[in-house]
Amino acid sequence: MTNSSMKKAAIILSFSIVTTVFSGPVWAEQASNTSTPASVTSSDSSNPYEVAGINDPAEFTTYFAKLQKAVKGNKPAEVADLISYPMNLNKDNKKYMIYSKNEFIKKYDRIFTSSVRENLLAQKVDKLFVNYQGIMVGDGDLWIGKQNNKLGVIAVNVTNNPYEVAGIKNPIVFEHNFSLLQKNVKEGKKTEVANLMVYPLKVNHNGKTMQIKTKKDFIAKYDKIITAKVKQALLAQKVDKVFVNWKGVMVGNGELWMGQVGEQVGVFVINQ
Repeated sequence: MTNSSMKKAAIILSFSIVTTVFSGPVWAEQASNTSTPASVTSSDSSNPYEVAGINDPAEFTTYFAKLQKAVKGNKPAEVADLISYPMNLNKDNKKYMIYSKNEFIKKYDRIFTSSVRENLLAQKVDKLFVNYQGIMVGDGDLWIGKQNNKLGVIAVNVTNNPYEVAGIKNPIVFEHNFSLLQKNVKEGKKTEVANLMVYPLKVNHNGKTMQIKTKKDFIAKYDKIITAKVKQALLAQKVDKVFVNWKGVMVGNGELWMGQVGEQVGVFVINQ
């Protein structure tokens, strides 16, 4: 690519930032169709970020390390210096523009949510996807590019997660597991239900607590644990009507509590 064509690509990118809303699903789809992993280079170029209008690969890798360090250290002011303004923010199916560092810092926790931060910190610099629109982090949580000759974050896509306060990282995983739990309980599939428990599972009855330590133990005591009352409460619960707080996700009137322990999303308390 010639210098003039690279400048043209940068101009097009800058223009698209102002006029285009960057939505996660759309960008992710474009990345899968037209992007190239940053680790893949050809004999003609040692710059995997060239298509995104970045002329110096060392500039990007240095920048990316600074961004991860600032986020890991929970330093909003330093992160704000690494944003390219105005920055696109897509959240809760609404579109916003962040125009300044002060505005970004004030809204930091709502922009760089736990999910965005986690995906950024987990991203390997040699596994990024790149296309003419920029450099994608995670599943489109962040897009990095050049705007007005400044390298920075140009878009953030925040997935709406109503279960975040309960420590559940991915709402899709929770809703999938909740649906499976209802289906398997309805069909009486004890082993499948056992797979959706978090052990040790606490079962409370008449002021006493019983701990179920293993799947085998759960299956053996299934009928004593999943009582008619518990089953009825679970099957009547609509996923969009659950109560959520820092303790977890409540099903029914507290007959079951669900949450995330490590990577496991499931039931951790049953109240009979």
